[in-house]
Amino acid sequence: MKKKLSKSDLARSASEAAPVISTARLAPKPTSSLRLLNLDDGRDAILHYFENTWGLTESLFSALTCEEAYYRRPYHKTRHPLIFYYAHPVTFYINKLLVAGLIQEPVNQHFEVLFETGVDEMSWDDLHEGDQSVWPPLQEVIEYRETVYHLVRKLIQTHPAFGKPITVDSPGWALVMGFEHERIHLETSSVLMRELPPEFLKTPENWPRVLLRKEPQPHAQPVAGVHYPAENPMVAVAATTVKLGKPRAWPSFGWDNEYGEDKRQTAAFRASQRLISNGEFYEFVASGGYLDDRFWSEQGLGWRRFRNTRWPTFWVQDGPVGSHRYRLRTTFSVEDMQWDWPAVVNHYEAKAYCAWRSERDGVKTPYRLLQEKEHLAIREPARQQATNWAPDRPELLNLDRVMVDEAELASTYEVNNNLHFGSESPVDRFVPNSLGFQDVFGNVWQWCEDTFHPLPGFRIHPYYVDFSTPCFDDQHQMILGGSFISTGDEASIWARFHFRPHFFQHAGFRIVQSEETLETEKERYETDALLNQYMLFHYGSEQENRDETITARVGHPAVQSFVEATVDLVNRFATGHDRVLDLGCAVGGASFALSRTFAQVIGLDYSQSFIDAAQRMQRDGSSDYLRHESGRYYTTLSAQVPADVDRARIQFVRGDAGDLHAPTLAPRLKELDAVLLSNLLCRLPDPEACLRQFVEDPTLLKSGGVLVLVSPNSWMPQYTPEQHYLDGETSEAALARIGSILEGFERVHDGDLPFMIREHRRKYEYVVSQVSVWRKR
Repeated sequence: MKKKLSKSDLARSASEAAPVISTARLAPKPTSSLRLLNLDDGRDAILHYFENTWGLTESLFSALTCEEAYYRRPYHKTRHPLIFYYAHPVTFYINKLLVAGLIQEPVNQHFEVLFETGVDEMSWDDLHEGDQSVWPPLQEVIEYRETVYHLVRKLIQTHPAFGKPITVDSPGWALVMGFEHERIHLETSSVLMRELPPEFLKTPENWPRVLLRKEPQPHAQPVAGVHYPAENPMVAVAATTVKLGKPRAWPSFGWDNEYGEDKRQTAAFRASQRLISNGEFYEFVASGGYLDDRFWSEQGLGWRRFRNTRWPTFWVQDGPVGSHRYRLRTTFSVEDMQWDWPAVVNHYEAKAYCAWRSERDGVKTPYRLLQEKEHLAIREPARQQATNWAPDRPELLNLDRVMVDEAELASTYEVNNNLHFGSESPVDRFVPNSLGFQDVFGNVWQWCEDTFHPLPGFRIHPYYVDFSTPCFDDQHQMILGGSFISTGDEASIWARFHFRPHFFQHAGFRIVQSEETLETEKERYETDALLNQYMLFHYGSEQENRDETITARVGHPAVQSFVEATVDLVNRFATGHDRVLDLGCAVGGASFALSRTFAQVIGLDYSQSFIDAAQRMQRDGSSDYLRHESGRYYTTLSAQVPADVDRARIQFVRGDAGDLHAPTLAPRLKELDAVLLSNLLCRLPDPEACLRQFVEDPTLLKSGGVLVLVSPNSWMPQYTPEQHYLDGETSEAALARIGSILEGFERVHDGDLPFMIREHRRKYEYVVSQVSVWRKR
């Protein structure tokens, strides 16, 4: 019988294994990271930065005690083993240098394909079950790394591209992209090491100091004010305007999503002075917060149940279940719990804590996470000036320095990043900024409410076309601020990163309250009754929309299907059929129908429940809903997407029809052939502002493109202030009012469209919408 190995056996086995050969001799192991490279500083600075980058990777991987550690799969099976991440950044150098034309031949084409692409799992249960025998021997990877090291070093020393300043459009950009890509994987690899059994690891030589408390820490029931800060006050921030976007000429590398330009209004809010500590998070754990479904989102609950999670992933159980005794897994070892360090959790856990804390504190305004604009608002106000940088204002370059030099402050550091420390640090270690906040940058990343999105003016860089765009999918949550091991671009004020909400990074959070969440702005289409009514209106057959018995007795007005009629209008007047916007798409019936004749359809609606319903239809091809019969009686019906519809042509997004330039919308809404506004205008707070967007922004609609307006003109003050009504004494007067707004458009059609909406079997609303079609000259 094979003997089962104990932890001590495993540790002894790891320590006795053949030593891992390292290429560390090629570049010295640094004790910390250099600042982000200034691309104007020349060849010597580029070489120094490359060697620092390479040495950081070698220093980190020297923590692995045996070859098995390189091939051990993560427990969650959603990532490759570490051998991949030891080779991947190096193959990236070669592949990007080839793309840029700085080298002409591959080094090892097999490696440069095998190690090219990592894993971005769709969900927590999207397990990567690939063939693990594909990975080559470690020695071959080490030899490959050594070859690439010498190639890159020689390239820097001799190629003309590095004898002059590097810009975003020059070939040298490909190499500095490789530097920053490697630094990203320095951080992600450290997280994978944190997930390995500790017997496979040791702390690297010269690793920066880990800030462990000298005195032993309790494994349970920490005391506020003793083991972690007694208070974490909410600090008020006034309403303000923030600017986003790295200037394109700024002389350092940036990823494509950092560029662009945006201004955002931030309402007054309050945010916790510090990151949420392990001590604060312990209350949530010990009170049963992980087992109370009320605090978890639907997706978060699915993740929690799948993983059977009852405490944060880097907390190590140190007693029977229910005793709530824990130690802490750091990057390389298991230590006493550091109650004053920030809690490292995923997005689902952070959101559950907010829900629990709101209930515990009995607050009227619930807690939530930061928004991106609020993270900018809690930064030092002077940093906002960085967006105004130009080559003639070199003094502003220092504003991206979120860590100050030791010589300047005599070992007092503003933030914990760039590997000044080798771990998280206490949440109260550093002096607050002028607004009263600690750890705005560094220590751990901060989860945000925002999903990852482009800034207006976003452009894909040709050297890495799929760095950002695949993640503009509303499935990746933003993280901001960087962590202790964030270096280079990750540690700059411009960094905008993202991960799926179940993913673990060195990431924590702070809590926020905003009066915006107290506004009882009634979500106009968020009730189940209205959702069911619209599902019937969009997908129900003529028979399903009527009661046949009553129709046989008293008759029924004959009306054309409203969805079919509006789609016919678009198809009749559109001269191009590349892209169409269904603005106010509701549950998506017209969007699916338009996809028969348009290559790309964007369905946009303000209602999250409508967008969710449309996305379910897109994903599943069908969805059940309830038709109201009378009183408490309902009939279950099934909506179906027709078989001839190519659902892949459609993209449903939530957004405001009055703000088509919002960061999540603007990149999608360019060069449209047609826009359908169906029963929308009289439900907008400012319908004129909505229409003016198509006049003032020439990029929205192509020349010759059409606006198809269908509106019952049911103006009501609960939707639209009276001063914004687009009405007139006659129907023609109403059309003339619209015409006066749509400068540069010609009215090519008008008419009437009768339809009926069923409320229940004995109540129907008969409506005649006014139709007008406007062609852009």
